[in-house]
Amino acid sequence: MREFQGKSFIAIGALFVGFVGWSLYGAIWTVETYFFRMVHMAFIFGLAFLVYPIRKNAGRWTIWPDLLLAILGVATIVYACIDTDQFIRRTTVPEPMDLYLGIAAILLLLEISRRIVGNTFTLVVTGFLLYMYFGKFFPDAISHKGYDLDRIVGHMYMTLEGIFGVPLSVSASFVMLFVVYGTFMDVAGAGGFWLDLSLATMGRKSASAGRGAVITSALLGGPQGSGVATTMSVTPIMWPILKKAGYSPNMAAGLVATGGIGAVLSPPLMGAASFLIMQFLGISFWDVVVMVTVPTILYYVGTLFMVELEARKYRFAPPETEARTVRQVMLTKGYHLLSIIVLVALLVLWNKSPEYAALGAIATVVLTSFLSRDRTEWLTPRRIIVAMIEGAKNMLPVAVLLAAAGLIVGTFTLTGLGLKVSSLIMSVSGGSVLAALVLSLLASMLIGLSLPITATYIMTVVMVAPALVKLGVPEHVAHLLVFYFAVLSEVSPPVGLSPCAAAAVTGGNPFGSMMQAWKYSLPAFLVPFFFSTTPVGYSLLIVGGNWPDFLLATATSLCALLFISLGVIGHLRKAIPVVERALLILVAVAMVVFPIGWSIPGLAPAVAGGLMVVYHLRATRGSVLERGVKA
Repeated sequence: MREFQGKSFIAIGALFVGFVGWSLYGAIWTVETYFFRMVHMAFIFGLAFLVYPIRKNAGRWTIWPDLLLAILGVATIVYACIDTDQFIRRTTVPEPMDLYLGIAAILLLLEISRRIVGNTFTLVVTGFLLYMYFGKFFPDAISHKGYDLDRIVGHMYMTLEGIFGVPLSVSASFVMLFVVYGTFMDVAGAGGFWLDLSLATMGRKSASAGRGAVITSALLGGPQGSGVATTMSVTPIMWPILKKAGYSPNMAAGLVATGGIGAVLSPPLMGAASFLIMQFLGISFWDVVVMVTVPTILYYVGTLFMVELEARKYRFAPPETEARTVRQVMLTKGYHLLSIIVLVALLVLWNKSPEYAALGAIATVVLTSFLSRDRTEWLTPRRIIVAMIEGAKNMLPVAVLLAAAGLIVGTFTLTGLGLKVSSLIMSVSGGSVLAALVLSLLASMLIGLSLPITATYIMTVVMVAPALVKLGVPEHVAHLLVFYFAVLSEVSPPVGLSPCAAAAVTGGNPFGSMMQAWKYSLPAFLVPFFFSTTPVGYSLLIVGGNWPDFLLATATSLCALLFISLGVIGHLRKAIPVVERALLILVAVAMVVFPIGWSIPGLAPAVAGGLMVVYHLRATRGSVLERGVKA
C-alpha cells in the first residue's frame, strides 16, 4: 500500500471514511439499488488505484497515471448514473459510448484485481470472459454459441448480473458493516478480552498450551471473520507459550493456522461467503448463523481431540503463564460481550435486518468502550474516524474480490455454464450422492488452490449446488457444504496463506507448517459429510431438522471425530498399532454413511470403534496396576 502524508493523507482518509459512510447511509435510508451499488463501485475504483500501486516498490511518479486511472474508473460509474433509466434500457443494444466505457470498466476492474487479489484470480476471471466470447470453440460438454462484445458488455456493465450483481450488493450492504463492526471492537480493545478469556480457561495440563491456541483462535476469530487476520493476531502471543510447552515451529504455526481458519466459519461475522449464502438462498442472516453453529463447533472439537491426544503422545509441558480467572476477566472486560448480545437480540428477538443489527452492535461498541479503564480504548470522535479508516482498509481487498467475482457470476448466468457442469457431475457420479460429494470436495480443493475462500465458494456453488439438489440434497445443505469445502481448501497444501503467515512468526518452514495445519484439520474434513450424506445428518444444520435426528447425528459426529483423531495420532495411553489405527479411520469414515441407529450398519461401526478404545484403556490400566504390584 502507498504511504501518504500531509494533505494527501487527509484526502485519502476522507475517501476511506466516505467509503464506510456510504454503506452506513444505505443501511439507515433507502437508496435505489443501481445507484447504491454504483457509488460503492466508484469508491472502489477511486481508492484501489490510489492506494495500491502498479507493483511493489513502484516509484512515487506512478501516483499520477494511477490518479488518471482512478478518475477514468469513477467516470465509468458517473456516466452510468447520469440517466440510469435510459442506461438500463440499452442493455441489449449498447450505444458506442456504453461499449467504450463498459470495456474500460471491465479492464480497470481486472487491473485492480491483479494488484490487490493477485494474478491467479485475475487470470481465472479473464478466462471466464474469454469463455463467453469463444464459447463455440470449447468442448461440447460446456460449449455455447459465443457472444459478441455488445452482449457481453451489456450484461456485465449495464445489468445487475455482472459487476453490479449480488456479490457487489453483499459487499456494500453487509460485509462492509460487519467488517467495520469487527474493527470497532478491535480498536476498543476486544482482542485483549478474548485473549485473556481464553488464557483463563486454558488450565495447567500438558494439552493446555495447544488448547489455549485453539480456544483463543475461536474466540478472537468469531468477531474478526478472517482466517489470516486471526492467525496473525494469535501467533505472536501464543508462539512463546507453545514453544515452552514443546511444540516445534511447524507444529505451532500449523495449529494456530487451523484455529484461525475456523474463524471464517465462526459466528457472528464468518466471511463474506456467509452473506452470499443469505442472498442466494433468500433466507435471514440468523438462519445462516444457526446453520453454521454446529459444524463450527464440530470443527473445533475435532481440532481439540487432535490437540489432547497429541499432548498425551509427546507429553508437552503445562504452561507457566499465570492467567487471571474467568471471573476476574469478566468483571474487568466482560462489557465487550454486550455488542454481540445486542447483535443477536436484534436479529432474533426483534427480527431486524443484518444491516440494522450491525448498526446497533457498532453503536453498542462505541458506548461500552467508555467502560474501559484504559482511555486509549475509548471510542472518541477521533478514534471513531481511525476505526472507520482501518475498517475501510480491511474492506477494500474484499470489495475488489467481490466486484470481480460478479464477472464470474455473470458468465454463469449468461452462458448457463452452471447447468452444464452440474449435468457433468451427475453423469460422472452415476446418481450417487456420496460420489457427488467427493467430486464437490475435489472441485473445491482444486479451485481453492489459488483462490480466496469467497471466490472459491462463488465458483463452486454455481457448478456443484444444482447437481446436489437434483440428487436430493436440500438446497441449504448444498450451499453450506460448498462453503465448508471452500474454507477447508484454505488449509490444504500446496497453497495455504494462514499457515505461511504463522510460519513467518514462528520461524517454521511454510510447507511444513501447511502439512501440520492439514494434519490438525483432518477430522474437520469429515464434518461436511456428516451433515450432507444422509437425511439424519441434515438435522445438524438445525434449520429444517428434528431433535431425534439431531441427537443421533451429533453422537455420530463426536464418535467419528474421536475415532479418526485416534487413528491419525496413533496414541491413547500408549501407542496404537498401525492396523488398529487404519481400522479406526475406516470406522470413522463408515459412520459418515451409516449414522448411529438401531440397525446392524448403524451399530457396527460405533461398537467396533468403541471396543477398540475400551480395549486400549483397560490394557493400559492393567499394565499400570501390574507395575504397581511388582513394586
